[in-house]
Amino acid sequence: MPIRRSGSGEIVQEPTRLQPAKRGGSRDAAKRPPPPPGSPREDASLLGPKPPPPPPVESPPPPGGPVGGAGMDRLEAPTVLVRGARGSDDSRTRLVRQPAGDAGAAPAAAGKDEPLRDLPVGWLVVVRGPGRGRVVTLGTGMNTIGRGSQSRARIDFGDDLIARADHARVVYEPRKRRYLLSHGAGSNLTYLHGEVVITPVEIEAGAMIEVGETTLRFQPFCSRDFDWPDAAD
Repeated sequence: MPIRRSGSGEIVQEPTRLQPAKRGGSRDAAKRPPPPPGSPREDASLLGPKPPPPPPVESPPPPGGPVGGAGMDRLEAPTVLVRGARGSDDSRTRLVRQPAGDAGAAPAAAGKDEPLRDLPVGWLVVVRGPGRGRVVTLGTGMNTIGRGSQSRARIDFGDDLIARADHARVVYEPRKRRYLLSHGAGSNLTYLHGEVVITPVEIEAGAMIEVGETTLRFQPFCSRDFDWPDAAD
């Protein structure tokens, strides 16, 4: 209760009057003095609103489904555990998929050349038609001529008149060291020096073979004077 002194010097107590609360409390709050340095309220105001927690990170499932589940049957290639070298940037052990076709294959020894699986015995050189100047290698035994990837002597340089598979055949017979040209299994014809080939015929160096609109010149490497067994160690 407030106290005041009257003109005669007496102390007079005045009743306390209740003041109604003013509207617009947010404005009054804005006029309040800033909190003292180091107070918890000051630190919270500097930090601003607390950010929401980040969403949980889920690890992606392994390729082909969970390990040990039904998805393992759909893997195109097996997986192997690879451990990083000590002291390297990545020393973790991880699951790595091997490339298709390399399952169970041993890595090639460094510094050693892998021997050729199909030693060349001759060549067919395109001298006329699409792909002029291109060379196709022949191997021992049956060499089927065609545009498809299944043909051993693939002639796929833009001549659509060449059959996709087995248009003609060039054979190297190693016992007598001779070469034979024969017709393939399709309806497309094969010519040797302008003459149609129906039955197998022996050919020599420089033979001109026509398939579709393409002319091939035959050039042997092996002959009666040399074959790969002669150079064996």
